[in-house]
Amino acid sequence: MDKTWNMGQKYKVSAHQEPEPSLPTVFRKSFKTLPDEVFSWKQRVCSGTLPKGPVPLIKFFILLNTFITGASLSCTAQASSQNPAVYFTIDELWQKASLNSKVLKIRELELLQHKEEVKDAIVSRLPDISLDGEYAKLSNLPQFEDGIFHSPTYYPVANNTYSLGASVFFNLYNAGHLNRQIDAQKINVKISEQQRNLTESEIKLLATAYYLDLLRGRAFQELLRQDITEQNKVLLQIKAIYKNGVILKSDVLRAELKLSRQTLQVNEIKSDNAIALQKVNLLTGQADSTPIEPLQPFLPDTIQLAAYETLLSKALAGAHEINISQEERNLSELRLRDVRANTQPVIGLFANYAYSYPQGRFYPYVLSLYGLGSVGVRASLPLSSLFKNKHRVNIAALEVKKNTMEHLDIEDQIRNRLKEVYLRFLDDQERIRVARSSIIQATENLRIVKNSYLNQTSLITDYLDADVQLLQTKFDLTAARVAAQLRYYQLQKIIGTL
Repeated sequence: MDKTWNMGQKYKVSAHQEPEPSLPTVFRKSFKTLPDEVFSWKQRVCSGTLPKGPVPLIKFFILLNTFITGASLSCTAQASSQNPAVYFTIDELWQKASLNSKVLKIRELELLQHKEEVKDAIVSRLPDISLDGEYAKLSNLPQFEDGIFHSPTYYPVANNTYSLGASVFFNLYNAGHLNRQIDAQKINVKISEQQRNLTESEIKLLATAYYLDLLRGRAFQELLRQDITEQNKVLLQIKAIYKNGVILKSDVLRAELKLSRQTLQVNEIKSDNAIALQKVNLLTGQADSTPIEPLQPFLPDTIQLAAYETLLSKALAGAHEINISQEERNLSELRLRDVRANTQPVIGLFANYAYSYPQGRFYPYVLSLYGLGSVGVRASLPLSSLFKNKHRVNIAALEVKKNTMEHLDIEDQIRNRLKEVYLRFLDDQERIRVARSSIIQATENLRIVKNSYLNQTSLITDYLDADVQLLQTKFDLTAARVAAQLRYYQLQKIIGTL
């Protein structure tokens, strides 16, 4: 259930998944930083009047898009205020997702079913007791004295017969079939427990991925918001320089175009946030439109893992998949021993007593009620199993070999997955370190390029590229932190501790 995290590739200076912290005050404050020209166009669009004379189309669409985005931000703020957000830590999310999971409920029912089967197998050791009764109406007895082709002579008999009795059988020796049946059901309980734990860990990992989506979206959206605020201030400076005739109109348009693209990226992030929110709500059994805010921050970037050899030993001993395959192999070995015992005799004690009418079992026969009981030892030997059981034993032996190979294959898969996730986690930690260093360098580079552009010693493209690089490095840091945290929980799942 590994999830691919490619934030840096999906959004080249973009982001992913987090409900925007939208409030009316935020909306108004954000528009204070926009140029007055935006408000002028806003008023003209609302009144239905456009300025006379030629208007640059690109400028018109940029300003119109800014106005529409701001209006949708205000509507979103009002809608979100009507539905208060639900705050979750990751542990609370795990608990709620586990309680709501139908798959996990199925696993729990299967576990209860296997526990009942163990009890049923234990009860089968008790004696078999039965109560039998019979009533019959008999016809007269036809006797063909001259052959079947001649008329018979009918002799009267007792037309009513009945019996009532009880019998008991206690198994003394059954070649260990009952004990192995109990052991087999206990193994099924262990397998069911491991399957339930595996399903729960998969649900927790899925919930963790959605939770980190929300954390990442919040971080990306905040980075874009800060950058848009800063770029609005820079745009005012660029316009002031343009009015003095120092730079060209194209510089202004490029800066406005960059802001417009970032606004579109914010909208894309909001859509991704809505998708992640839908997934979390479905996982936790809440209404689709319920807003959710993650409370728990990222894990520390300096989190340390045990050595790979230590993690490997824990995984080989505690991984749910390995435990399931091991118990399945034990179950097949138990079945092999049970099949081999099919040639053994079955010995047991029996006792019965019954009242019957009429007495026609012993001479002289009497039309009266009588009682008769017996007690003894019963034994049977299935002679046909001596030549029929050979192929059954071979089938069971091959099943043991197959389960053994499957167990070894699962161990290899666990080794590969553990090694891969472990190395990826170390790579993510290195990416975090490099991203922090890159942010310092990109920040200084942006400061230098910005000053040189305002002093007319560099181009607008140089400044825009420097700003994009800084924003991208911040995105890379957030993406690396999310990926490292997800790898950490993947490792916990692999070793069976999630």
